[in-house]
Amino acid sequence: MKSISIATVEDAPIKVGTRVLVRVDYNVPLTVDGKISDDKRMVDSLPTIHYLLERGAKVILCSHFGRPDGKPEPQYSLRPVYEHLRVLLPQVKVQFASQTVGEQVQQQIAAMPNGSVLLLENTRFTPAETSNDPTFAKQLADLGEIFVNDAFGAAHRAHASTVGVAAYLPSYAGYLMAREIQYLSQITENPERPFTVIIGGKKISDKLPLARKLADRADYVLVGGRVAQDWEDDGVKRRAKIYVSADKGLDISAATVATWQPILTNSRTIFWNGPLGQFDVDAKNGAGTRAIAQIIVDSQAISIVGGGDTAAAVKDFKFTHVSTGGGAALEFVEGTTLPGIACLQKKGGK
Repeated sequence: MKSISIATVEDAPIKVGTRVLVRVDYNVPLTVDGKISDDKRMVDSLPTIHYLLERGAKVILCSHFGRPDGKPEPQYSLRPVYEHLRVLLPQVKVQFASQTVGEQVQQQIAAMPNGSVLLLENTRFTPAETSNDPTFAKQLADLGEIFVNDAFGAAHRAHASTVGVAAYLPSYAGYLMAREIQYLSQITENPERPFTVIIGGKKISDKLPLARKLADRADYVLVGGRVAQDWEDDGVKRRAKIYVSADKGLDISAATVATWQPILTNSRTIFWNGPLGQFDVDAKNGAGTRAIAQIIVDSQAISIVGGGDTAAAVKDFKFTHVSTGGGAALEFVEGTTLPGIACLQKKGGK
């Protein structure tokens, strides 16, 4: 995979009053009473927002939330996210737009004080978002003068708010997007060796392409979770030594942990995607996953977690980098060019 050199928010010509449209990934989980249960994606977007606010920009945030059927559905409104954003930005004027585009939104933006934030309603409240409709993309782009994409978790989707707007505005990566590219590129380009990959999760169909790609690059591939039970050796000779857990229960065993420990302890780069036990069914089923997590954080390795369920399973451990994108991280590591990255301005020009 070729090295990615994109222009970041620090390259953007931000002045006082500049209208900056920022694509964030605020598709966060809610509790039954409508509260944010995990705000990692929101917290990780704050450095970009603060950078823009410090320069007096008008920051216009857009995001999808859930999977509404291309029309406004109250349960998928971003209003609860707006309420939490106000908590995260206590010294900043934060407003909410009940629509995504249109004259009312334009009027709200015109009235915004410099150095304030406006969160738009769910971009998926119209089918024009997921179809990357150019008319809708142009309406979104008309809200800003500069576009910053900080939604790595949605970078594998060619939607109007991730790709379409970049056709109309100078486009840059936010800090979160740039950090994701920096760390995941260490896996795809020239990882420090020994390089070990851990593959877990439930569906072999989702993980087999990743495993095959990484088995050509890695020194070791450790396979656990439900994926291990469906694993079949395809007989192809690969660079990596592949260790498949023989455990049939809901978690990897202490024996598997002991077998994998010296490999992980001696590794210099570790990439992990997929839990090794059904931690979401019963807390005790996460013991093996937690044991592996502890071995990794105790090692000297660069440790990168591929987002999604894995991030939730090991949220109490401090890794070098935990990706905010599950599917996006997988596709990036597999070598796919993500449309939400490909459309950004290159360092030094288009």
